[in-house]
Amino acid sequence: MKHAKTYENVTKRFYRPEIRKCLECQKPLKRAVTLSQRRVVTLDGVIKVVHGGYRCKNPQCSGKSRTYRSAQADALALPGFTFGLDIVLLVGKLHLGEHQTLDEVHEQVSRRLAPLGVSISRREILYLFDAFSALLRATSDVKEDEEWLELVKKNGGIIVSIDGIQPDQGNETIYLVRDGLTGRLITAENATESSTERIKQILAPVLALDITVLGTISDAQKAEIKALVELWPDVPHQTCHFHALRDAGEQAFAYDRHVKKEIRKTLQPQVRKLRKEIKEQMEQASEAEAEQLAILDTYALGMQAVLNQDGVAPFEYAGIGAYEALDDIEASLERIKKKDLLPPLGVHSICNL
Repeated sequence: MKHAKTYENVTKRFYRPEIRKCLECQKPLKRAVTLSQRRVVTLDGVIKVVHGGYRCKNPQCSGKSRTYRSAQADALALPGFTFGLDIVLLVGKLHLGEHQTLDEVHEQVSRRLAPLGVSISRREILYLFDAFSALLRATSDVKEDEEWLELVKKNGGIIVSIDGIQPDQGNETIYLVRDGLTGRLITAENATESSTERIKQILAPVLALDITVLGTISDAQKAEIKALVELWPDVPHQTCHFHALRDAGEQAFAYDRHVKKEIRKTLQPQVRKLRKEIKEQMEQASEAEAEQLAILDTYALGMQAVLNQDGVAPFEYAGIGAYEALDDIEASLERIKKKDLLPPLGVHSICNL
């Protein structure tokens, strides 16, 4: 029997719709269902995604059956995929843009994922390239998708969500346009420049559908906002909360990263030295002492792990997290020292770092 993959470092994130009020009656939306709960592997880490669907709870509202989704959650990965869209785009860029062979793409992607403790098979690279090709063909079957059109009719229209993604900081940007209510990809297109007119061209297939647009969502790029407002001037627009908060907290995140760097610079050499001393003591220690020293080594290893953790904008600050984790380690060691359970030299050495 095939077992599900397990990952060592997983960040849990809950996603809710960017639109917070009902588009019909303006009452606050309430969580009604969990749309998905899965792990997504991105180039920045492994995320446990909990995607909440929200509805209007006003029984008199005409839009009470409409379920609102998070555009940010839908942009992480394609339905049914473990590997994120950023990896899909990287595979496409390496294969088509840089003309790398399948084996070369596999080697480079594997190298990028190795620090995360994640592996990827050669066959998976093939699947991801197929997904990349499907993205670029996404508009071809929208008008024939009767099931989706039926959902659009039930919802009374669509919410246009546009997100520009640079594959591994490349020059080209791939714009993905979705329906924010169903998560359906409407169009995807490469662009070498991001002017308002170019964004309008990318959104042209949506206009051609001649479907009611209830609202729009973007990642706060000025050209995107201007294009959406000019195309649908009477439709409410919402900036993606994740992008807005990330941009607003950029300076704080940069300062925290500097603090974390200083903590690591100060403590890491000392922790390495201490672990070396503990291992040397273990070679001459009795069985009971060796067990105690092994516990101290585990504490020191825990400190090393804390020093190597990175933050995730906008809310997870590595510097603050390091301070809190090191405080917890210190408190635990102080309790051990009071109970006199471990060798004093080792406890004092770690506590004085």
